[in-house]
Amino acid sequence: MATSNQKLIGVTQPGSALELGAFRLTAVGLTVKGAPSFDEWEKCGAWLKRVEGSVQWWLGDWLNYGEAKYGEKYSQALEATDAEQGTLENYSYVAQNIQISRRREDVSFSVHSEVARLPTAREQDRWLKRAAEEQWSVALLRNALRLAKRQEHFASGDLPAGIFRVVYADPPWSYDDSGVIVSSDAYGRAERHYPTMAIEDIAALPVRERVADDAVLFLWVTSPLLSACWPVIEAWGFEYKTSIVWDKVAHNYGHYVSVRHELLLICTRGSCTPDVPTPMPDSVYVEQRTEGHSEKPAYFRDLIDRLYPLGNAMEVFGRWTPPRGSRWTVYGNQIQTTDRRSA
Repeated sequence: MATSNQKLIGVTQPGSALELGAFRLTAVGLTVKGAPSFDEWEKCGAWLKRVEGSVQWWLGDWLNYGEAKYGEKYSQALEATDAEQGTLENYSYVAQNIQISRRREDVSFSVHSEVARLPTAREQDRWLKRAAEEQWSVALLRNALRLAKRQEHFASGDLPAGIFRVVYADPPWSYDDSGVIVSSDAYGRAERHYPTMAIEDIAALPVRERVADDAVLFLWVTSPLLSACWPVIEAWGFEYKTSIVWDKVAHNYGHYVSVRHELLLICTRGSCTPDVPTPMPDSVYVEQRTEGHSEKPAYFRDLIDRLYPLGNAMEVFGRWTPPRGSRWTVYGNQIQTTDRRSA
């Protein structure tokens, strides 16, 4: 506790109550004697806030002292407290693994609890310092620790070259009626713009053999083919999880409604949640489509890079050539340079 607060408040403990100047605390509430000044009231609140952030440390240190000092009696005392065993064990573990001299007042006990499991004091101190400087919540710290662990894995070279963790695909789906016939509509028949493929042929592509055991697939599909794309997802070795809606603003003719959206399905294989899950992207993205048939905004590839910055990435049916040193490999017959790679 801060010395100035102690002098102002005057901590005493008559019986089962704790008195902080004019404020009397019991197990079930706080009462006030007399008419404390605003300054006294404010200082009491600051003291209580310090207690809230310190009690876990007190309990942890108290438990560790009791275990070392009293042995069997320690266990009897714990039973008498009727406290949650798991909670007390966590307090004890954190207090034991982070010495008082290395504890920080500018981050919470919960943050200390996350780093207490790191193997060295140096690592603990480094992460506590980062958490304090960047004002991380426990959730943000967990995300950062998870990302660091994944980065270490990918830097180890355990994954063979040519095996991809991220797959981005915009297949040339074939429609039974070749699309709505509108002579002035650049978004009419797909066959007018590129050779299409049957569902069976798309599913037969050897994507499954090229992806890691833990991988993610971002798959574009239009509303009419939503149910038809499931065999492709299964054949490529993935399981559907969720989707993003691209609101294209400009309308496109359909048989039942005027369609202005397209779906980007997110599917995973094994365990492959985002490396950087926060800030969580919105499930709807609005950007007016261009005149190029089936062209997708650069936003989505950037989004993939932000969510999954680790591991090799493969774009199937792509139209661009990645720069030298990029983690992306692009396969497609419409790559817009002379450096073309066949699908």
